[in-house]
Amino acid sequence: MLSRCANLQCSKPFLRLRDGKLFLVETGRVTRPGEFASPPFVRARQKQREVEHYWLCDECARHWTLIYDRDQGVALTPLRRPVVGARALETAKAACNGVA
Repeated sequence: MLSRCANLQCSKPFLRLRDGKLFLVETGRVTRPGEFASPPFVRARQKQREVEHYWLCDECARHWTLIYDRDQGVALTPLRRPVVGARALETAKAACNGVA
């Protein structure tokens, strides 16, 4: 169950789905300690994937996203911002100021 932002440096609690960004991460099924591996004919019928839920608050979601690496698990990574040319930036500023 989700309880707070996935950014370990943030302490905002998860309260509503409409706030922030929800991530559903499909991971490989792993054998837990004490759990025996099933024979191959049984494993073929078992669910091979698991879905984990993560959430970033609004503030963290503006700057970060989550990625999944099979070896390291879920990790926080900065969002890549598109490079905006000077002309596109001036056009956007003019549009915000009501100048067409």
